Amino acid sequence: MSAASVAVATDFPILVVGGDERDHSSLDGILQRDCQMHRAAGRKEVVSLIRQHHPKVVICDQTLADGDWRDVLADLQDEKENPPLIVSSRLADDRLWAEVLNLGGYDLLTKPFAAGEVSRVVRMASRRSQPDRH
Repeated sequence: MSAASVAVATDFPILVVGGDERDHSSLDGILQRDCQMHRAAGRKEVVSLIRQHHPKVVICDQTLADGDWRDVLADLQDEKENPPLIVSSRLADDRLWAEVLNLGGYDLLTKPFAAGEVSRVVRMASRRSQPDRH
């Protein structure tokens, strides 16, 4: 059986939170075959986009114009649908990674993004996402 035949289902929705267009373009290039990417410039849009698109994963910048990843994590935890949160940062270190995990985030991605790492982390997080409601 080939690796492609055992891969997780593709074309699932994700939400990317943050205002850096270069990050959006990079993630789009890496994940375009696997994901339907939705974008939120900041925290204010997250809850409505979660309810509208039902993402399997949320990728959030460490800092946002209207808050930070901790605020987004709290917003997600208050929602019925609570997809895993992956934090992204240019200044990623062990302290931030431990904080993300200890507060309930899924993982940390370092910028600039490494395609293999992004694909692996997003795929694993999507498997951990709550099952679809039917």
